[in-house]
Amino acid sequence: MARRSIRDRNSAAIAPELIEPVDAPAEQPPAVPTAAPAEVAPTAEASSKRQPATPKKKQASAPGDTDRLGIYLTPTEFDDARAAYLADWSNGGEADTFARWIAAALNDHAARTPKQRADRGGLRGRSEERTGSTRSFNIPTATIKLMRAAITADQQAGRWPSDSAWAAEAIAIAVDVARQGNGGTLPTPPERLPNRLAR
Repeated sequence: MARRSIRDRNSAAIAPELIEPVDAPAEQPPAVPTAAPAEVAPTAEASSKRQPATPKKKQASAPGDTDRLGIYLTPTEFDDARAAYLADWSNGGEADTFARWIAAALNDHAARTPKQRADRGGLRGRSEERTGSTRSFNIPTATIKLMRAAITADQQAGRWPSDSAWAAEAIAIAVDVARQGNGGTLPTPPERLPNRLAR
């Protein structure tokens, strides 16, 4: 038998009867994409776990929940509030942090009727020149809800306070109460209040 040349062997190797049907050329895409099902199924499952079909009701805030409340105060209002906090503590008050004293002032003001707030308060108007700054306090969420409800009641009674003006009014009344309870004077607060007071 004669020896076949390289050309004959190459022709035989690529003859149609020798090609197996399971081998597909590398450049042809597979009939079914493999990546898409693997990506689509987990994403659909994950999204169904994260997003329930029916929206959840907003949960009631826990007793320890707090929110940040920004109150615009002039330097005098801020110093008077700090002095009143110290005076109240010296006279047996329970608020051992400044933020708790602020929250108590807001709670007390919210407990008043719109008429009582109008009679005792004096809403600060917007000044021509900005002399103060916004101070932020961690206030219990429940207190902020009471404050918002009281502001709504004031609006229905014909007063239209901003959050900051309403809070400043509450603080001013608390300062007056502390001054009266301290013999008509307030102590001079230090430049920086302690984080927490202790007896």
